[in-house]
Amino acid sequence: TLQHYFIQSNLSMVDQEKIDAIKSALHEILESTSGNDVRSIELNMASRGILHVNENAVSYPVSMAIVPTLINYKDYKSTHDIQTTLNLVLDRMSRDKEFVVSCLAPVAQHDTMVKGLMEIYISLPDSNLQKPAIGLHRHDYMYQTTDPTDKNAFLNGKFQMVEVNLIAASMGHFTENMLHYHHSVLGLKRVKYSHEYNAPTDTIRGLCKGLKLGYELYTSQWRSENAVVVLVNDATGGTLTNYFDHQSVLNQLSRLGVPAVRHSFDQIKEQGKLEEGRYYIGDREVAVFYLRTLYDPKSFVSERCWEVRREMEHSAAITVPNIRHQIVNMKLFQMLLSQRDILSRYCDTLEETDSILNLFTDTLPLDLNEEGDRNAQLGIDNPGMYVLKPQREGGGNNIWDDEMKETLESLSGDPARSQYILMRRFTPPILRNKILKLGVLSEEMDTVSEVRIIQIIGI
Repeated sequence: TLQHYFIQSNLSMVDQEKIDAIKSALHEILESTSGNDVRSIELNMASRGILHVNENAVSYPVSMAIVPTLINYKDYKSTHDIQTTLNLVLDRMSRDKEFVVSCLAPVAQHDTMVKGLMEIYISLPDSNLQKPAIGLHRHDYMYQTTDPTDKNAFLNGKFQMVEVNLIAASMGHFTENMLHYHHSVLGLKRVKYSHEYNAPTDTIRGLCKGLKLGYELYTSQWRSENAVVVLVNDATGGTLTNYFDHQSVLNQLSRLGVPAVRHSFDQIKEQGKLEEGRYYIGDREVAVFYLRTLYDPKSFVSERCWEVRREMEHSAAITVPNIRHQIVNMKLFQMLLSQRDILSRYCDTLEETDSILNLFTDTLPLDLNEEGDRNAQLGIDNPGMYVLKPQREGGGNNIWDDEMKETLESLSGDPARSQYILMRRFTPPILRNKILKLGVLSEEMDTVSEVRIIQIIGI
């Protein structure tokens, strides 16, 4: 479910009466929203383009929470402010080829996708480090608290990282427009807000400024007047789930004066070619590849797929993300950064190291050694306290509860266990909410939320 956030300035400094008033307004909205409101809500969402597209090219509203989630602005702000340092650390690690390859090699023996990405990474000459790097990085957090049922749990904890995300940063269109929708609903209940204390409402413009920067760097260096930004997706025939989110990026780039087109990876495989260091799709030169796919093994079904991904990196075109950033996006490197001795190599000060370490929860290796055996047993004995994560982007690949226990037991003595990491599960504040999905409004239920912070970097 797509989650959205209402950030009230430093609520820990506000009296309980004001907190209760905000909660009361949210409760009234929930109580007064019924199945009779579904059609009007869906039309409201459609007017804002908050839509998915199904396999029959029919649009439908995305799943949504009826009310936004209260979070503590002070804790959010401190997490937000460390993002630049975190992203620079990730970039520095990605340039440490000897270390990265030594860490990937054991995993690559059992994971063909990791092996393929590593081979491209190794093939790049050192001069490639001088190529401009643009990152649209989105890191995901949950608010960890000791008692998620406490009425003010959102004031008594800290944000900790669910995952780093350096590829396919997306859903800016949905989030931005859902924020406007929630503001309009809250306004009817006289819940006032200030943009100073709310999530920014220019997510798409921010993402596109990053892509524009890449376009300008390329065209100025290569004196190219006909190059374009290419949004790469995995759909053919023009139908794809996130069409509206993709199109909002293309529309915003057009407003910024940046020529941009959408191509499926299949189209690029058929029409793409590398010529004298530049990449072309047909007769169209590519300045920037914005990858909204290529982070799943299903994208690489033939040698030609790997050849195209390799050509992208060896060309002058800027890939967002580049192969270095895609590799350190793996859970393995998130785990390594949670270790002080490794993290400190890439930080400038002890304060930076401490601030980033504070973002991580327990993240444990599962190598085939004594430590890995202890960690695996910890997961087997406590399946409700941990989650098993492969080296893949996206929470849909995670393994939970009894299935996690069974998987760990089946991997006992198997070197393939090193493909996974074990992470302690979060206990975020519980919020009563209703979910609207595929035209059906749920009963009031317990929900939890994730905060996603997007930052644009240019190096």
